[in-house]
Amino acid sequence: MSESSIVDKKIKIQGHGIKITPELKTQIASEGYYPIALTWLTDDITGPFSFTGYGDESPFELRRVEDRYAVFENGEYFTDATFYKKPDFFNRLHTAKGLDNPQDTIFIDEGMSGVITPCGTAKDTHESDLFKITQGKFPYVTVACYNGLVIWPAWGCLYTKAKNQCKFCCIPGDYDEHKLLHTDSDYWENLGATFAAAVKEIGPEISQVSLTVDSGTLPGRDKGAHVYVKVLDTIKQRLGYLPNLLYRRAVIEPPLDFEWLQRLADAGFTDIQMDVDVYDEVERRRVMPNAKGHRPIADYIKAFRKAKEIFPGEVATQLVAGIQDDENLLKGVEHFASEGIPTLLTPFLPFGHGRRWRDTGEVEVPSAQRMKTVYQRAAAILTKYNVPPPQFRGGVSSLAETMGRRLKRVKALTNPRDFDREPISVAA
Repeated sequence: MSESSIVDKKIKIQGHGIKITPELKTQIASEGYYPIALTWLTDDITGPFSFTGYGDESPFELRRVEDRYAVFENGEYFTDATFYKKPDFFNRLHTAKGLDNPQDTIFIDEGMSGVITPCGTAKDTHESDLFKITQGKFPYVTVACYNGLVIWPAWGCLYTKAKNQCKFCCIPGDYDEHKLLHTDSDYWENLGATFAAAVKEIGPEISQVSLTVDSGTLPGRDKGAHVYVKVLDTIKQRLGYLPNLLYRRAVIEPPLDFEWLQRLADAGFTDIQMDVDVYDEVERRRVMPNAKGHRPIADYIKAFRKAKEIFPGEVATQLVAGIQDDENLLKGVEHFASEGIPTLLTPFLPFGHGRRWRDTGEVEVPSAQRMKTVYQRAAAILTKYNVPPPQFRGGVSSLAETMGRRLKRVKALTNPRDFDREPISVAA
């Protein structure tokens, strides 16, 4: 499959998701695959997969074909598909304080592999019934993106607590103190043990793996940076060192006190991503009716400039397509590129609070053609300013692929069933 073909297929899928029956999900899990939300097309990745409110009405559907899997579009063969192998360290789960009811494996049925939504919701269950789905279980470390390990020390956000969350927020359900994992006394020791298990399981290929620390925005002028610092400190204390990775990235709202940028770098973060999400000031306040939405772009520019002085790796941001005027979005891409900042472009996806927003009829998922146009124009802007595409690539971003940068999955996260497989041939 040519690179352009892969990119076209990814862009087409990413706004729809892929339908998958519960029976097929169970079968995939029994074969050692995990997480199903990140789907491989030949040697490249896309996502997310079907879960409640996203993918239910998709024209794309996963089917079993002979001894493997393929995606069909409106009943016609579309592409081959495989998944990450379920790593053993993913069985290590944190039980939220005050809750128990052990659960063997979670998030295999619903959710985006714990990357953004740790649980999702059952079709007959309201989003607020979060712990009826997860029973209070959260993974310490998740597999996400391209060979990426992700740690979310908190699944809550201060804006959700204040009931003025961003309209497109991907974190599901209402605010709950149980989701602030970092406040549990046993969380940190077990996080260190889980990451050590991940390093051991992945082995020498750990140098081809990245680490991202992300979270809902936490209270305080540091926006939660002290928790991010503690994550890396915990890993260092457990291992005696920080592994040599592709990058160690903090995804965080810019701290009000820039000294915290230095503390993040001193802790061992090589990269930082401070997401603007919406560029135009008026649109920001409409889409993000909170302190973030009222924070001027000038604040971000100051933070970007300071971060570029401090971090040895990439300083990046994100803008979300479909929730703002495309021309305004591209103005943002150019503004940031003029500062040497690459922009990760992602389409609006209707899960978490975004699902509720879509249900109002005010917003829709951008079409594949719209996204392809935005990607191409953004790529041209980055080329104009000699800014490389962002290194961080989740399953929903194809901007890097349009500029020719791709990665292969590491063997340690590949199911042995998928080694050296020939593409399948399906007539219909």
